Amino acid sequence: MPHMTCTPPVTLHLGAHRTATTSLQGMLAARCDHLAARGIAVWGPGRTRDGLLAGIAGDPGRSGGQRDVRAYRSAGRIAMLRDGLEHDGISRLILSDANLLGSLRENVLLGRLYPSVSGRAERLNSALPGVDRIVLTVRNPETWWISVFAAMIGRGFPPPDRAMIDAVAKSRRSWRDVITDLAEAFPTARLSITTYEEAAARPQYAFRSLTGEAPATPIAPRMAASPDARMLIDRLRAEGWTGDLPVEHGRYAPFDPEQRAMLRARYDDDLTWLRRGAGGLVATDDAPHPGPYRDRRSGHDTIRRESQLGAAG
Repeated sequence: MPHMTCTPPVTLHLGAHRTATTSLQGMLAARCDHLAARGIAVWGPGRTRDGLLAGIAGDPGRSGGQRDVRAYRSAGRIAMLRDGLEHDGISRLILSDANLLGSLRENVLLGRLYPSVSGRAERLNSALPGVDRIVLTVRNPETWWISVFAAMIGRGFPPPDRAMIDAVAKSRRSWRDVITDLAEAFPTARLSITTYEEAAARPQYAFRSLTGEAPATPIAPRMAASPDARMLIDRLRAEGWTGDLPVEHGRYAPFDPEQRAMLRARYDDDLTWLRRGAGGLVATDDAPHPGPYRDRRSGHDTIRRESQLGAAG
């Protein structure tokens, strides 16, 4: 599209879900005026989900002429907004929305980690030129899936059955595949990867890494936190569910020891790959750092190394 613009350049903060993303977005919202005064505009979910990305976001498999027309119009509207930002002295746009990776419902239904991210990212790149940095937070898949299941139960979905748990545990798709898909869709963008264990333990550094500025407070608000087992059981009982929810130490625990070991081993492999540069996809300065970090969970106040932390959050 000849009228589209590449300025101001875009930092694409993609979450992921259940990695303290909502808390970081709360910090961005609290500091938006300060950031704007320093030439940084922030478009969070309140902006990206109000029709701004109509035809661009959403399931890439649902294509059609009308959707392409909406995407074309959205791309033109975004280009005009970016021209206005540049005129107002904005030199950097941060676009933050985890749903651009895919929905939690899609992950649960297919039992795989962001299976459609490649197509979603390609549509976004075609409509949003000038993305020169992508920021992604990854998390131990054991605790990530538990948090996802808990969030979906809190929204009225039933607990995953044994077949779903087995499918998740045996799936070979990992964060490495998600990162590779993003790199292929945005070949000129710099990838910055951090871990949930790092971001949750040091929110001020996650904020500074994303914006280059200090947050208003070093303490991030806990937003969209996972409900505990008692809350989940109460919710399910209110919906008429009569089954048993697997619980360990007061927390929802759907995976057995063997499955937990498989998921943690996969995460360790991903982190090792990242710290070695991810085959040139990630600069070593933008790879996860090796702790130590503090586990934010109540009752877990000891400092431990990230490799030991594993299932934090």
